[in-house]
Order: sequence, then C-alpha cells, then structure tokens
Amino acid sequence: MKHLLERLSRWLRLEAGATIEQRLFRGLTLVGGLLSILVVVPLNFPQSLPGFVNLSVLTFGMLCLGLFGATYRGHYGMKLLFFLHLANLDLIWFGNGGSQGSIGMFLITAAMYLVIFFQGRTRWFMLSLYLANGLALLWVERLRPGLVWPFPHPEGRFIDMVTGFTLSSAVCVIILWVVLKEYHRERERLGASLAAQRESEARFRSLVANAPIPICVASAQGGISFVNQRFEQVLGYTLGDLPNLEAWWEKAYPNPHLRNGAATHWAEATAKAAATGTPVPPTEYPVVCKDGRTAHLEIQAAIIGDQWLVMFTDVSERRRGEESLRQTQKLESLGVLAGGIAHDFNNLLSAMLGNLNLAQMKLTPGGASGPYLEKMEDTIRKAAALTRQMLAYSGKGSFVVEPVDLNRLVAEITHLLTVSISKRVRLDYDLAPGLPAIEADAAQLQQVVMNLVTNASEAIGETEGVIRISTNLSDLGERELESDLRGQGLEPGQYVTLRVLDTGCGMAPEVQARIFDPFFSTKGSGRGLGLSAMLGIVRGHRAGLEIQSDPGLGSVFQIHFRASRAKLADPSGIETGAHKDRFHGKVLLVDDEADLRFSFGSMLQHLGFQVVAARDGLEALERFQKGEFALVFMDLTMPRMDGREAFLQMKYRDTEVKVILASGYSEGEAIETLHGLRPAGFIQKPFSLQALTRAVDRALG
Repeated sequence: MKHLLERLSRWLRLEAGATIEQRLFRGLTLVGGLLSILVVVPLNFPQSLPGFVNLSVLTFGMLCLGLFGATYRGHYGMKLLFFLHLANLDLIWFGNGGSQGSIGMFLITAAMYLVIFFQGRTRWFMLSLYLANGLALLWVERLRPGLVWPFPHPEGRFIDMVTGFTLSSAVCVIILWVVLKEYHRERERLGASLAAQRESEARFRSLVANAPIPICVASAQGGISFVNQRFEQVLGYTLGDLPNLEAWWEKAYPNPHLRNGAATHWAEATAKAAATGTPVPPTEYPVVCKDGRTAHLEIQAAIIGDQWLVMFTDVSERRRGEESLRQTQKLESLGVLAGGIAHDFNNLLSAMLGNLNLAQMKLTPGGASGPYLEKMEDTIRKAAALTRQMLAYSGKGSFVVEPVDLNRLVAEITHLLTVSISKRVRLDYDLAPGLPAIEADAAQLQQVVMNLVTNASEAIGETEGVIRISTNLSDLGERELESDLRGQGLEPGQYVTLRVLDTGCGMAPEVQARIFDPFFSTKGSGRGLGLSAMLGIVRGHRAGLEIQSDPGLGSVFQIHFRASRAKLADPSGIETGAHKDRFHGKVLLVDDEADLRFSFGSMLQHLGFQVVAARDGLEALERFQKGEFALVFMDLTMPRMDGREAFLQMKYRDTEVKVILASGYSEGEAIETLHGLRPAGFIQKPFSLQALTRAVDRALG
C-alpha cells in the first residue's frame, strides 16, 4: 500500500507543491474531483436520488479538477475549495436524506480543511462559519422535515452510507498520509540539520580552541564563558581567573586610571558595534599578564547572537621590531653623520700631517723642536685612527687584521676611557708586561674596550666604584675550555686575556641571557648596540668570552685572544724620506680642498716632481694630455666630477697613464666601482710623506 501511494504520488505529481498545505491542496482537489465524477455520480443512479444531486456532485468534481489544474500556474484557491465544499454539501443535504444520509461524513472533511489550510483569525472565522452552517442545516431540517428526500428503499440508504464512508475515509487517508510523510521528512531533515549543526559547532569549537591567537567568549551581560589555550599561554589567565569582564579589567589593568580609560573605550566600541551590526575595529591595548609582564595586544570583537567573540593579537614583537627599526634608522643616520665628519676631519689631518712631515724634513738632525714635532705626529696618527673607526662605524671603512699589542692599545685610549665614565668611578690598570701580539683590528678592539668600560660605569651608576682593566697570558687547556668556554670553538693553547672588572650592581641570570640581544637594555634609554656589536667583534676575531656576575656583587668580563707569534712593529721614530732628485717629471694633482692641494703639492715637489693642480675631475680632464704627465695623483670624492669618473675617462684616453687614487675610505671600498680597472696605486688619507714616497715608488715601478 505504501509503495502504491508513493507511485501514485509521483504519477500525479503530488510532490510538486512547495509546502505541506500546497501538497495537500493538490491531492484533495485531484482525488476529490476524480471520485466525485467517476465514483459518486455512478453510485447515485441506483438510489433514485433527485437529479439536482448528481448535477451538483458533477459540478463540484469538475471545479475541483479546475482548481488542481490552476496549481500548475501557481494558484492555490484554498478558501475557494472550502466554500465550494460547503456549498456542495448544502445543495445536496436535503436531496440526499439530510441527517440520515452520508452528507455528515463529508462535513468532517470540511472541518479538516479548517485545520490544514487556515491559521489565526481566519481559522476561527471559518470555524464559526462552518459551525453556523451545520447548525443551520439541522435546524431547518427539524422545522421543515418535509424538505428532506427520503430513500425509496433501505438498500439505497445502505449504498449511500457505504459510499460516504469510503469516500470520506479516502480523503482522510490522503490527508493523514501526506501529513505523516511530511512529518517523517521534516524529522529526517531536522536530524540531518542537528547533526550538521553539531558538526559545525564541534568544528568551530576546535577551530577556536586551537586558534593561533588568544580568543575568549563574553556575554553581553559581562560574563566570560570560554578562553582558548593560546589565551592561557600568552596572557597566563585561565577561565577560573576571569569569571567576568570586571575581573578582566582589574587583573589586566591594575592602574585604576588606565583601567577606567580602557573599560570606557571598550564599552563605547561594543555599543556602537552592536547598534550598527559591525565588528569592533582592531584597537591596541597594553595589557598586564598574569606573570606581571606587559604585552601589547590588538583586540577586536564580533557579536554572535547575544555573545561577543573577542580576538587578541600579540603585537609586542611587532612593536619591538618597529622600535628596533627606528633605532637602526637612527644609528644609520648617526653613521652617515659620523662618516661625513670623519671624511672632512681626514682632510684636515692630511694637510696637517703633510705639512708636519715637510717641516720635519727641513730640520737639522738633533734639533730642539724635533721631539715636539714627533709628539705632534703621534697625536695626528691617533686622530687618524679615530677617524678610521668612525668610518668603520658608518659602514664606509674596512677592518685590517694585523699584529696588535693589547697593552699599548689600552694605554693609547686611557684618556678617552677616563672622560667616558662617571667622575665617581676610579679606573685601575693591571697590564702584564711582555705579552705576545694578537691578530686583530686595532679600531675594533678599541670599540670592545670602550663598550666594556662604559657599560661597567653605567652598572656602577652614581655611586662610587672601581673599574679594573687587566691583561695577562693564559694557558687554556681542554679542561678550562670545556668548563668555562664551552661551545665557542676555541682550541687549547696560549691566549692573551683582557679582563674588565666592575663593582657595580651585577646581573641576574635572566639578564645575562639577554645582554647581547640587539637593543636590549636594562636602562630606560640605552645605546642598544654596544654589547651586541662587541659580541660580533669577539666572534669575528675567534676569541672566547667569559662572564661572571651576580646581583649586587659586580661583573667580570674576560675576553681570550689567541696569542700570535708575529713580531710587533717598532712604533718609535719616523722613516727617512727619499731624496728630492729621486723622481722627476710632471704630476697632475687633483683635489677640491685648497689646503690639501698646497700640502700634497709641496710633498710632491719635495720628491722632485713638477706639480700641475686641478680642483675637480672636469678641470683635470681639461689639463690632461696623453703622455704629458708621469703621474696623476687624484682624490676620489670631489664635486662636479669625482675621481672615479675622471680616472675612467683618463684610462680611456691613455691606457698607460699612472694614477694614484687617494681617499679617507679603505682601498677595497674606494675602487669597487671602477669596472675592474685598477689604478697604479692607492693611498688612504691621512698619510705621511714616507707613505706617499712608497706609494709613488710602487706606482712608477
């Protein structure tokens, strides 16, 4: 029976309706029309009923089929079907035996229409009309019983009752079948929807619980119902710590002023978002975590039903990165400034050193002013070393590894160290004599010593204290390397040790672990790169670093440099110059500084050259003729046309020309843009007469 009904349903397209009411309407109009025409009318003939009864039933059936056809055009006349049903029953009531016939059974189906097709006030109105209509028929029948057409014989009433019961039962079966089928369908649909909803909720919960950002869920009334794992990891607070937003504000903002400001801003943002239906835009808040640290969080929220989904993004690293970038940009600016100052200062030192050497050459051996001039030359050399360090700091210089006397290096910067520390700090020295040389860059080592001493002074602060700089020769075996310098790649052997001790505040282990991080500082405004740069220099020299420090007991930094067998250069005296008649020919001297043209020109004349001067590259090219000059001595940095471009133009005109380039920068950086062409010589400013003589001698071969 079930399969028969389903096949009939598909054949009659009863599933075409969008709602259960529409499907019932299609079924009732089709079945009602067919039964009325094909079953009721033929069965009424044996009963000898009045002719208007069959005519009314036939008209009703045809109208039902018309209503069924209208559904294909989207018209569902549900009220019309109800009134048509009542009208048909009213017309045939008295002709079909009245209350003794089967018409009362069909009134039951009309009552079912009320429940199915109508709702609200319409249903109550139709029900009232239905009851009034039925009572009216019974009342008229009681008052005028003669209006009722009786059945001519008992078999007619039996046939009428069987027909009425069968047809009304068929209508009820159709109605119940469609309703039950829709019920089961809705139940299956609801089950699938609930399963999908549970799966979606589980997926959402898993997504939120395992999200890479902190998330919490808060109600509109202020209760907090959920925090994910990342929330606990980043902020430290659990759901038990934060039962509501009030607890959140108190813990995350211990400062009442900040708490009130943040809570007010949040309340205004959520109220605006709730009114407009938009998310709370990202806003950055500094939040105190459970462990006491402050994290910078970007907080945004979206309303879901009556709850807020609040998402936190930890932007602390981004802020530190931005701060590091600002610090780097500041350092780059300082580097550019330092490079410019060093370059100009180099030019002044070049003129001073050149004139000084010329003055020394004019003195008679053993003259009284000789020691003073030598002292002046030594001072100029120290100033030149300082400018080279400034150039290296600005990224415009290079480092030269050579045998270095660590004791002499410390002694040379004694005055600089003294003026760099607090007046209340005493600087003591304990330099072991006779130490071997170390392979290092002197300027870098000076930076290491300066960084260690200035950091020691800052650790002592405004109180009285002592900084002790000592050196010694250490024999480091595998045992010492494994215990004190493990993982630094040192080999057993002799090491020259630089030791800087201070009586400052010392460091806790967690501070020691971060002191070499770029821009880390325990002070409110540190220079940032000091110890980080120092660590890079130590590693670059393949040296070992050892730190001993405890809070309140001061710190000891020890740097172990591998001892070298190289001989140290003799710093005393100056080299003797070449005779005036050693060189000859014309030299084209090119420099934009008048003082340097005078000084360099005098030095070249002293060496026996005839000097032709030019102020820049353009003027030099105007005076340059192939084969005319034995040598071109040219500065690299000049206005209008610099030495690089002028050099390339000269080499194009005369491939055999001998050119010495001069610069305050290192040779590698100065000639890296010459397209593979190398000058005959290079000399770094400032330079002495002796250095110039060697450069000219090498260039001319």
